[in-house]
Amino acid sequence: MVGSTARQMLVAPLLHLQALVVLALAIGGGGVAYGLHNLAIQLAALALLAVHAGRLVAFVEQAPRLLLALLLLSLAFPLLQIIPLPPTIWQELPGRAPVVESHALAGIDPATWAPLSLDPARSLVAFLGMFAPAAIIAIGSTLASEERARLALTMAAAAFAAMLLGTVQLASVNSTAMIYPISPAPDVLYATFANRNSTGLLFVLSLILLAALPLAQRRLWLLARGVAATLLAFGVVLTQSRSAMVLLVPAGAFVLVRLAFAAWQRRVGRALHPAPISPQTFMAGVALAGVLAAILGVSALSGGRVAESLDRFDRLETDRVEMWDDAYFATGNYWPVGSGMGTFDEVFQLHESLEYVSPRKAGRAHSDWLEIAIEGGIIALLLAGAWLAWVLFSVLRGPAKGDGWLHFGAGTGLGCIALQSLLDYPLRNQALLCAAAVLVVLVARQREPA
Repeated sequence: MVGSTARQMLVAPLLHLQALVVLALAIGGGGVAYGLHNLAIQLAALALLAVHAGRLVAFVEQAPRLLLALLLLSLAFPLLQIIPLPPTIWQELPGRAPVVESHALAGIDPATWAPLSLDPARSLVAFLGMFAPAAIIAIGSTLASEERARLALTMAAAAFAAMLLGTVQLASVNSTAMIYPISPAPDVLYATFANRNSTGLLFVLSLILLAALPLAQRRLWLLARGVAATLLAFGVVLTQSRSAMVLLVPAGAFVLVRLAFAAWQRRVGRALHPAPISPQTFMAGVALAGVLAAILGVSALSGGRVAESLDRFDRLETDRVEMWDDAYFATGNYWPVGSGMGTFDEVFQLHESLEYVSPRKAGRAHSDWLEIAIEGGIIALLLAGAWLAWVLFSVLRGPAKGDGWLHFGAGTGLGCIALQSLLDYPLRNQALLCAAAVLVVLVARQREPA
């Protein structure tokens, strides 16, 4: 009997999803520059889909129609961009005049067919990058409510483990245990990412999930979750990511509302389960938050690491505004069809203003929304907007059954991703793509049978 149970656990989709999420958060935070890392995650996702093909069929049959359509369109869009087009079409697309001229100089036959994407290989990589999040959404959406909660806990636990790794890195002034061969700042917590903003965002998302998980647990477990969430908040500050620190405001508001509502339910006797959030427990949580605030305040006033993090708000770089200006100009050159998903680095250099040129290369627009507009044009923006609309509608509609806090917390997390995307590029690495996919699973409702 024990052996049979163990075998069932080994083939369970939840265990495989947990392994994929942990793998993505461990080695997927480097972006497109680390192709072998991404390949390992993508192969694991393909294996997951192959082993649980029946779940994939169930997702197609039972998933909300809009979610299924959005996922299929997101997968198909970069593939459509690499389909060869006749010269009478692709040569007339916006921004293709330099390509036509370069073909003429190189002696290439002007009747050559070419795709919409100016770099089909990059667009193919963009398509491959969707494998892992698509697998998580497809298989994860078939899980029961309790299993989805375990998947959320796995993501939060992996983020906490990453933060512990980051403390080891900081203790060595970022000279040991670094995952990526970058030139790190000695006082920044990177954990398993090459970008501090992504590190901070993952900690914010995990903090929200820890607060949103069901509260019908032992008080000791609740205390452990509170301590972990507090340390994650402190970890956000240590990343020195301004956008992530700002996102602590909506995350903290969600935590306080969650605890206050649970304490009110206990007070009026309306809790569905024997929840451990009494008014005393709520006050203990407030006290814990006060202790954290006091520690941060002392560090800020004494010139410690918190002061260094806060000082970054007084040193707002102008190069990001310059990149946005050039990116907006580049968008107009390829509007409304775009240059091809994944091609920003190839096309942006053509449109960079001489007055903004510097020794640093702008490999990203530092605004995912602008980058999407350049690469995918109006269709990509409409698709991204449709995803946001679906999230908002699903959150407002509420969960089909069970505890709704995990549902609302996931919606808050997806909102945080959308906000950071205004200033950065969080979804340009496999780790945060998979984290976002977990949040989508938590927001999704199974379609009720007709």
